[in-house]
Amino acid sequence: MSKIYLILSIHNHQPVGNFDHVLEDAYEKAYLPFLKMLALHPKLKLVLHYSGNLLVWLEKKHPEAIDMITALIRAGRVELLSGGFYEPVLSSLPEDDRVMQIREMTAYIKDTFGYTPRGMWLAERVWEPHMPKCISKAGIEYLPVDDYHFKLAGVNDRDLLGYHVTEENGFMVKVFPGSEELRYSIPFKDVDNVMSYLKEVSMTGGSPLLTLADDGEKFGVWPETFSHCYKDGWLENFFSALEKNSDWLKTTTFNEYQERFYPVGRVYLPTASYREMGEWALPPDGALDYEYALNELKGLFGDRAKSFLRGGTWRSFFVKYPESNHIHKRMLQISRKVHEAVKRVKGSKGQRVKGRRKTLNSQLPSPNSLLHELWKGQCNDAYWHGIFGGIYLPHLRSSLYRHLLNAESMAEEVLKGQGSKGQRVKEFIEEGDLDCDGFRDICISKGDMTAFFTEDSGALIELSSKGKQVNVLDVLTRRPEAYHSRISETSQNDSGELKTIHDRLSAKESGITDYLIYDNYRRASLLDHFFDYNIRLDKLMRSEYEEKGDFIGSPYLLERINERQALGVRLSREGLASGNKVKIDKSVLFRKSGIRVDYLIEGGYSGIFATEFNLSFLGSPYPSIHAGGKALFMKDKGAHSGIRSFYIKDEFLNMKLEFSFDEKVDVWHYPIETVSLSEGGAERLYQGTACLFMKKIDFNSNKRLGFNISFGEVK
Repeated sequence: MSKIYLILSIHNHQPVGNFDHVLEDAYEKAYLPFLKMLALHPKLKLVLHYSGNLLVWLEKKHPEAIDMITALIRAGRVELLSGGFYEPVLSSLPEDDRVMQIREMTAYIKDTFGYTPRGMWLAERVWEPHMPKCISKAGIEYLPVDDYHFKLAGVNDRDLLGYHVTEENGFMVKVFPGSEELRYSIPFKDVDNVMSYLKEVSMTGGSPLLTLADDGEKFGVWPETFSHCYKDGWLENFFSALEKNSDWLKTTTFNEYQERFYPVGRVYLPTASYREMGEWALPPDGALDYEYALNELKGLFGDRAKSFLRGGTWRSFFVKYPESNHIHKRMLQISRKVHEAVKRVKGSKGQRVKGRRKTLNSQLPSPNSLLHELWKGQCNDAYWHGIFGGIYLPHLRSSLYRHLLNAESMAEEVLKGQGSKGQRVKEFIEEGDLDCDGFRDICISKGDMTAFFTEDSGALIELSSKGKQVNVLDVLTRRPEAYHSRISETSQNDSGELKTIHDRLSAKESGITDYLIYDNYRRASLLDHFFDYNIRLDKLMRSEYEEKGDFIGSPYLLERINERQALGVRLSREGLASGNKVKIDKSVLFRKSGIRVDYLIEGGYSGIFATEFNLSFLGSPYPSIHAGGKALFMKDKGAHSGIRSFYIKDEFLNMKLEFSFDEKVDVWHYPIETVSLSEGGAERLYQGTACLFMKKIDFNSNKRLGFNISFGEVK
């Protein structure tokens, strides 16, 4: 009797920078009980993948889990997969980082478990046609993706019951199609229904293979799944059913199956991820059109309609979220610095002076520490957004900045040791379209600070303290999402049936629709506004005001200042304010502990001029704003008149950020809050605080304004 072969490939991952209590909860609800359940069913074989940072955490906090996995490997019951160590989307990395992260993961698994993996997990199954080369160069022979990838390439359903080979310029890997049907069925449908589907496929003859490639968190962490899988016994019943039907069903591993069976054929997969990712990557209107079109096509073609329609690609998130694009392009900058520093460290350690080895470089960071800090900043989660918070979660974005800034700081310590003519390098300056958005940029790294300026709106995009490892301008713009149109639907309308997170939409608090407010521009800093005298704070908060100037969203001339005693930039533009010609010339100069900003405004205007800064301290709402004798939380709104200085104090970072003005200004501030999805439903998140420095002006010649921004420590 022919058998159907089943690969259960379970992927476990937690983002770099996630809270420890979240990891503990996932361990208690999913990772540990799943391993315990697997141990009780000795006839089953599975494939497991844990991201490198999760394995490091398990080794430190729960070595008993490492022992359990080791025992399962030695019993021949578990195949462990490699992958990018910190779970990056590989296609978004420089090629050296792709290969090195996979090799590092493989080496770690070998050292920890005494086992050398031959397969890997591809983060978010983001595939691009050039991937076989780097995967093969990293020593990997096979990996699962999604059957959706194959369907987009025109592969028919019958040929999905096996694996294929693919290549790029002769670099070959084997690819296994993960079943979307199983992904939506396990563990959400009755065990009998799942087994009936497997039985149906087994009747096709031959030795068909079905692969489940999905998250381990669905077995306990996703809403209601802990009770469903363990208290109600779904996982026990499923494992028992697999063992009971071993006469026609055999669980296996990627390695075991590809060793025994030939490939179905050869395939060239297009750029793709799992089907839902393409929908999430679309702009809001496009995502709604996609959903409508898919429902219409389902009426004609049923479930096959999914392969006729595709959304965007993962890289589209860099368009959808400019904040993600900025972090990504900064990561590329820092990667270049790190790899150059690694070469220099390795080279310096091999140098000899008159027969003896140099000891000058004993304080240099190790290549391993440099690379791991960079790689932590490449973890995928905060670069995009779908059903999980992703980029909307400030603690995940700040984690990327923390590791990238630390990597940058360590690399610069190495690189500033000697310039091209032997002189000591004091600053690092890059110019050009650094974030690939069509506008020229200047990025200056000097001492403790890194500042990133752009022609677009004459804005300051990043102001980071490398010592504190924080970008104080890391604020996410309030923008529409496709699911906002459905946010009022709640679980009260549910039928009571357990749903996958892809099919559920509920709100974590009542009145959340009141926070569906959208910005007309990106929440950058050093933005120049012209308002009527009657502007109100509440109108600003809700984006219900009229901009009287045309400076927001328009390009400025960006020039570098590199004089004898001054380093910085000059931004200038001629535009209109209430129909009057106005020219803004602003210079930003680096000082020892901060920056100096000077404005010259020429022309004619009567109204309010305001400079906007959007500030965030690790996304926390609790640092205090001290202005006009008052102390408020960052998340509070406020308006202060006649201010010469104010400061923000963060006890956790031991950081004080102070603004001091040459003349009195009014300071208004209000919270930036977004509504996004998590596995538990729609939630409101504090992103940062908008601070506007307001000045009433009435002039027909020129007006000068100046202020200082300084970093310090809490005293």
